[in-house]
Amino acid sequence: MKTSKLISFLLAAVLTLGLVAGCGNQKQEEPQKEAAAPQKTLVMAINATFPPFESVKVDDKGKQAFVGIDIDIAEYIAEKLNVKLEIQDMAFNGLVTAVSSGRADLCVSGISPTAERLKVIDFSEPYFYPQTGILALKGSNYPTLASLEGKKIGVSMGTTYANQAASVKDAKVVELDNTPLVVQEIVNNRIDAGIFDGSQAVEFMKENKNLELHLLPAEMVKEDSYAIALPKNSPYKDQINQILEEMKKNGKMEEIFTKWLGESYVSQKK
Repeated sequence: MKTSKLISFLLAAVLTLGLVAGCGNQKQEEPQKEAAAPQKTLVMAINATFPPFESVKVDDKGKQAFVGIDIDIAEYIAEKLNVKLEIQDMAFNGLVTAVSSGRADLCVSGISPTAERLKVIDFSEPYFYPQTGILALKGSNYPTLASLEGKKIGVSMGTTYANQAASVKDAKVVELDNTPLVVQEIVNNRIDAGIFDGSQAVEFMKENKNLELHLLPAEMVKEDSYAIALPKNSPYKDQINQILEEMKKNGKMEEIFTKWLGESYVSQKK
């Protein structure tokens, strides 16, 4: 009798150990949760000599940061796309090549969707229609493009303003690497005037009190608008267009422009 009880006890113990071992194996075989995919980084090309759209700000500690309208728009888009931005600053006339070659995933830098550029890259829908400004020394009085006939006109290389300057009868067009250099040439009286984005010209007026500005009538021409440049067949084009439309509807776009251009400028653009 004692022997049968012992055998029963041993069998029960073996079964218990088997169940415990079985449970242990089940736990080990449970698939581990996959780690979250790392956040993708998109390279954004800009030319940071175009305030208030993009420029470099240096804080009290000497740390540099890119700031401006285009930077705020790009950061909002990046947040919606759940991507990080790596900003690369370069000459304006190198932006299209950076995008078309695939070195940059996008360009948000006051760039217009001209027919020539559309041959090699793509663009989002426009997010801004600029107003052209003529900047010159006080007393020059160049209120129209026609008034620049026969004059020496400065523009930033590769911009649509170079085309506008070239359309002026008998004008000599001087293309420079960036807009601050154009302003410098005006101040030093080496050129008669410069053609700029009107909002940028206002910024230069703040820094140079001996300049005068004449704004040309605004025209809603898509080829002169600002849009986001993308490589051909970019997977982000439709998403970016949706986000831009969202920004216009939810007030975010107006908020950004008001921050950098002021309420009076924005109200005039409506």
